[in-house]
Amino acid sequence: MITAARTGPNAALRFGAHDDPLDKRGRAECARLRLSFPDTVRIAPDRSATETAAEIGADGVIDDALKSLDLGRWTGLAPDEIDPLDLGEWFGDPGANPHGGESITAFLARLSAWLETAWTVDVGAVVASGTAQGLVAAATGMSFWGVEVAPAGVIDLERRGGRWRLQLGSTNI
Repeated sequence: MITAARTGPNAALRFGAHDDPLDKRGRAECARLRLSFPDTVRIAPDRSATETAAEIGADGVIDDALKSLDLGRWTGLAPDEIDPLDLGEWFGDPGANPHGGESITAFLARLSAWLETAWTVDVGAVVASGTAQGLVAAATGMSFWGVEVAPAGVIDLERRGGRWRLQLGSTNI
């Protein structure tokens, strides 16, 4: 899987930057990626993912199951613009959704369901960073907050013997 390149707002640490355009640095990150793709590529509907896919020449279909976490009324806000008690609840309880959107638990369940169908074929994905973070957490059982991914990165998840295997630094998706 390829994580979407940098957008202006995610450089400013705002929630929901996946629907903003790639910035100059993000386009430069894409130019450095040299990849080969499987026959099947799924692209998240988020603007950052669709622009990254176009920049790197990944032809595929939009897959709504790979959309970013719905952050409700927090979309576009910086952390210091949100009530600290609400932030604490969200970071402390994966089932909480004080923003009125999707909880981490619901997000990971959606991504787990996608993984259960996607692993049966060799499939590549271009997704926003938060979705990549969620896919790794869902596949490995790690905490969502324990996974960090970089923009314009490559993550290889492979299912073998009923278990997911994570390989970082791959040049193929």
